Amino acid sequence: MTVVKDATDVGLEMDSSDEALCEMLGLPSLAIAKATDQGDESCMAHEDDDEPPRQSLDELLRLETTWIQRQVDQHKLHEEYIEHSVCVLPESLRVPGHVMRRLTDELVWGSSDEQNRKVDKTYETIQVLKAGQVQERKTLTRLENFCNHHEGWKSLCNDYLRRCISAILGEPMVLYKEKLNLKPKGGSGFAPHVDAPSLHVALGDDGPQTFVTVMVAIDDASTQNGCLRIAKGRWSRDTACQVIPPQEDDNPDAGGRAGAIPLETADELDFHDLVCRGGTIVAFNGWLPHRSGPNQSAFNRRAVFLTYTPASEGGNYHDAYYEKMEALRNEWRTKVGLVPSQISADDKLELDALNTIPRI
Repeated sequence: MTVVKDATDVGLEMDSSDEALCEMLGLPSLAIAKATDQGDESCMAHEDDDEPPRQSLDELLRLETTWIQRQVDQHKLHEEYIEHSVCVLPESLRVPGHVMRRLTDELVWGSSDEQNRKVDKTYETIQVLKAGQVQERKTLTRLENFCNHHEGWKSLCNDYLRRCISAILGEPMVLYKEKLNLKPKGGSGFAPHVDAPSLHVALGDDGPQTFVTVMVAIDDASTQNGCLRIAKGRWSRDTACQVIPPQEDDNPDAGGRAGAIPLETADELDFHDLVCRGGTIVAFNGWLPHRSGPNQSAFNRRAVFLTYTPASEGGNYHDAYYEKMEALRNEWRTKVGLVPSQISADDKLELDALNTIPRI
């Protein structure tokens, strides 16, 4: 668990009421925006001053695939992806930040009882230093398997973003899984890892073998609030860095998770902060080493991570992936004495609290 300070304790040079207003209106923190300007420019989105910004999800969905392909070709995104295993899409293809924040708020605060039963939710105990006192609170930090249960997310992920990544990879891609990281103030970072080994666990040789992750920033991402950190290179199964074998029959989300990079190996890699605006789209392959730090800012740092696979590798495995992962998780819960069909009292209280928030 990470201890962080309130905005007043870390010496942010602005009035706290201004920051509170930003949070109420869904605007990024002024402190985060300032930190973002000081990031690694090589990891930021391409500028396209001649391209008018899109203002709605409907405008993105109406973009012609041929136009998206021209943007990809113009900025040589396929070549960048092959050379570095990662590419940052240009401003012309960015999802408006306010659209990402609205979709996120609808999912977190406006979920129906049926959605709450179907969407996978993860909580973290956060320690916050406030007025000199350490306080603990249980906080929702991650959601998965939500695209089938929200029309806006379904359209964004299965239509617009799918067409973007298909244009970059040069072949039709399909959604494999989705994960929304909320990383609240005080939220932990993620240890260095690669994605492909853990994505392969569920279906093994019976499922897809090629994985591409698409990250869309929801808030401005900076070093201060724990942005994604990447180690560029021509990464593949054959050139992958060393990873730690998962513990057999352990929790598939913890000790049994594949793809963790030993710290001594991670220390030899050249990680760079991926500083970007909310709505920026980043694509990277399943063997790219990445990590993130804790959120030491006064606001959430939210981002969605979507995994796509080539349609040529057997079609759509989305539902099969989540069914298998649920079976693996239930198997582990039963083994350690948990009842899979029951939710803990703490989780129920947390969900009840979330449901009292008015729908956006």
